[in-house]
Amino acid sequence: MISQTVGVPDTPAAWQDLEADVPTLRSPTEAVAFAECVLVELRHEPVAARFQSAPDFSTEWILCQSKHLSASASEPFARVRIDRRHGVDIEPCSRAEAREGLCAVLTQSELGRVDVQPIAALSVGGRGC
Repeated sequence: MISQTVGVPDTPAAWQDLEADVPTLRSPTEAVAFAECVLVELRHEPVAARFQSAPDFSTEWILCQSKHLSASASEPFARVRIDRRHGVDIEPCSRAEAREGLCAVLTQSELGRVDVQPIAALSVGGRGC
């Protein structure tokens, strides 16, 4: 699903510190600033934003550049939704939709965590993407 050819970035980068508990106690302005930082990193590194629901991680979604997916997409970003009960769903999205979705997760979603991970380290259903 996600390209096997993308490697792990060689050097430590700003994206390594991008993580937040959900929902955050931040103001809407801080949530937007966090989302913008994530989107910048997604455009410059082979990384993806990942949301995992707590406590059982039964729901997960991954936001990445479309070019990292094996499926073709006309939009610059894609959200991959993974649910143990419903399987995997890929939804292409614009930068504005990616930003809006990330802000919504940060401020309104069930308990969980948002972090940024190298594409090469992500897995779907216990296997590499």
